[in-house]
Amino acid sequence: MLISKLTVSTDEKRLEALLSTYEQNLRTEVFFIRRNEAQNLMELLPQQADLAFAIAELLEKIDFPPAKADAIKKRLAVADALREANRSELDRVVETMKAELDELNQARVRIRQMRQISKTAYHTQEPSLLQDWA
Repeated sequence: MLISKLTVSTDEKRLEALLSTYEQNLRTEVFFIRRNEAQNLMELLPQQADLAFAIAELLEKIDFPPAKADAIKKRLAVADALREANRSELDRVVETMKAELDELNQARVRIRQMRQISKTAYHTQEPSLLQDWA
């Protein structure tokens, strides 16, 4: 009796490579977010979108057995959860940066006010208490 070996199609291999790359990029995203590397993040996000489209196209083409389909759904669910966590982390970082900018703006306004007070205090000559004493 000849036992047939299950063969993996090239589409399945490609899907596996795309999924692995997508998952790795999700981990890289959070690294860039936490280090405030906006330029690197902006370069990575379009790649992620392209990967997501390619994965979606392949998923439509390939007919998986139920067990394999469930495994892929679980991987995609984990990837979606990681994407959502990255979005939350990015929102947190943006809010922190906004708060820091607000503090800097308030400090800038206070410095400007102090300069104005300093200029008027030294340029305005008030009559001395000893003037007309003698």
